[in-house]
Amino acid sequence: MPNPISQERIDFLISKDIYRKVAAIDLEMVKMKMNDPKESIGWSNEQCEDAEIEYKRYLTLCFNYPHPHYSIVPNKIMDTMWHYHILDTRAYCKDSENIFGGYFHHYPYFGLRGADDEKALIDSFEKTKEYYQYLFNEPMVRGGQSDCWHDCQDRCWHACSN
Repeated sequence: MPNPISQERIDFLISKDIYRKVAAIDLEMVKMKMNDPKESIGWSNEQCEDAEIEYKRYLTLCFNYPHPHYSIVPNKIMDTMWHYHILDTRAYCKDSENIFGGYFHHYPYFGLRGADDEKALIDSFEKTKEYYQYLFNEPMVRGGQSDCWHDCQDRCWHACSN
């Protein structure tokens, strides 16, 4: 069993411009599950730590740019950790209530309801990257998938799909 999130880790996350309440969310069990090759995707400890930062930045974006006025679109790393967080339903409900004042819903069909919806998804993702740059003073870039919110083996509108 992992130890609960430490104050040192919370302080580190706050230094990454993550909203204090979001930084304090304890995702240690989620990271343990994501790290276990028998249980999950077998991400390395480093990948899980990075995903925690990105996911918590996503939640910070959603807090600062709330729906329905904004549509914040996660990249693949953020979305993957979000899915694993949701699996711990009790913790996710508690965390949602603490951050957003109620359940923070996931709508997985954005972009799938025709050409106009797909364009809205692409436009929203581009705006999300702008908000990310503004809020965190760095681009929303991760590895070779810098502009993809998918893993380039699925729907992708960038050059990598050609």
